[in-house]
Amino acid sequence: MAQTIGFVVETDNDGRAAVVAEKGRGCGSCSTVSQCHGGRAARTEKTPAFNPIGAVVGDRVTLTVASGALLSRLAVLYLVPVFGMLTGAFTGAFLYGGADGTDSGFSIAFGLTGFILGFICAVFISRIWSAARPVTPVITRIINTRMVSSSNGPSAGCGSGGK
Repeated sequence: MAQTIGFVVETDNDGRAAVVAEKGRGCGSCSTVSQCHGGRAARTEKTPAFNPIGAVVGDRVTLTVASGALLSRLAVLYLVPVFGMLTGAFTGAFLYGGADGTDSGFSIAFGLTGFILGFICAVFISRIWSAARPVTPVITRIINTRMVSSSNGPSAGCGSGGK
């Protein structure tokens, strides 16, 4: 199970909550804390989660995602392009390879084309899976209740308050 810690910032009557996940414990000492999240400025992002234990706004909670759901999606994103690359490379070698196997240009070109097509297929498969069966975290434990006392809610700053 993949787990992280976050703060509940909204709750709904239908058993769902919006949670802001904390950054890793080492972020407070990192000199690039403001540049996290792929180059975007560090900011809070709400994640929808199932709330079967009844956490309320301000609770510090543990979010859990089933490992199988993550692994199957990662396998598609990694293995489909690699399979396309290998299929393309072998096809290029079979169709255009010389008798002595020295003409590898077609094998490289077909392999690159297979990788690109495999990546495109993986993206489409991932989007179809996400629409049909979204991976939604579940709040599995309340660590502390009503930790947030400020009026502007929790910040994503690894214990440094985002400063």
